[in-house]
Amino acid sequence: MAQAVTYQHASDIVRIFTRIRRRIPLESGNYPYASARVRAKKASLLSKDTYERMLQMEIPQIARVLGEGAYKEQILALATKLSGVDLIETATSRHLAAVFTQIIEFSEGELRQMIGWYLDRFDVQNIKTIVRGKLFGATPEEVLEDIVAAGSMREPFLQSLIQEPTLEEVFDRLEGTIYAQALASLGETPSTLKKWNEWEDLVTRLYYENLLAVVPERTESTRLMREWVRREIDIVNLKTLLRLWAQKVTLPYDPFIDGGLELPKSALAEMLAMDVNALGARLREYAFAEDIAARLKDLQALGLGALVRSVEKIHLLTAGRQAHVHPLSVLPILDYIVRKEREVQNLRISARGKESALPAEVIRDLLVV
Repeated sequence: MAQAVTYQHASDIVRIFTRIRRRIPLESGNYPYASARVRAKKASLLSKDTYERMLQMEIPQIARVLGEGAYKEQILALATKLSGVDLIETATSRHLAAVFTQIIEFSEGELRQMIGWYLDRFDVQNIKTIVRGKLFGATPEEVLEDIVAAGSMREPFLQSLIQEPTLEEVFDRLEGTIYAQALASLGETPSTLKKWNEWEDLVTRLYYENLLAVVPERTESTRLMREWVRREIDIVNLKTLLRLWAQKVTLPYDPFIDGGLELPKSALAEMLAMDVNALGARLREYAFAEDIAARLKDLQALGLGALVRSVEKIHLLTAGRQAHVHPLSVLPILDYIVRKEREVQNLRISARGKESALPAEVIRDLLVV
């Protein structure tokens, strides 16, 4: 009888705890441990001085330097099969996937879920890369070089998509995903769609909409995550705005994303028609865009690339500040993710620039450090 009472008492405690948990959001995740692991990884990111030294190197020397550091495992594994730019691009892609997979593996609970959802951005990049490869007749090997299997889609699945002979067969296997959803919403099939840029923009929009939908503002951690995503939407929208504004392009569809933190979507279309003075004045109203607003004329003279790189540098600076203010949250991990991704992009730019015999000062201007 006493044992039955004990069981009943335990059951009552579980029910009470469940009711309390529903009313009072509880954090779930090993934030201090994961943040410490990521801080150690961040210390191994390449410095500005290292990039500067690489500008004086040839491609084999750059590969050798990478093979002596964080990229050693991937460089050694591929060095007998690949060389030059192919070696650097494939090794850095595989390293990126390995590092981000490791972060997911040592994270727990709600933290692990949020990082996993965020890293699905690489699924978006990979599917776009595969579609572009099919459209432009790239070889499977060329497409695979640009694949970073750091999202929910594993590398064998992505490789199998690359091997599909037609886009119709690729999209048949993507049924039920945002990629097929975007195509269906345009009322097209892979064989009839002509404006794939509209499909790409819609996929990006669906990714961010879904990300905000699955991360409710339930705890302090999820609040910080949502704020991060909304700031990133501002960055994406600002890059889109400046691209279209600089090229004086008007699209037949809305390319902007809802949900930004500072920059309302309703204001973006209006800004497209402004001259440089009016646009600069409007952008000064938004704290994250003040630096670009102050230098808009100079950046415009330097070209579209300079405008976009300035926005990307703002992203890195903003990410670093947020992570510093909240050191035991998801933010230091997200900050590391964007910096590590940028590092790989910088290495690819350096290698491709060297291959194309670009002067060091041109390559330097292309880097975001």
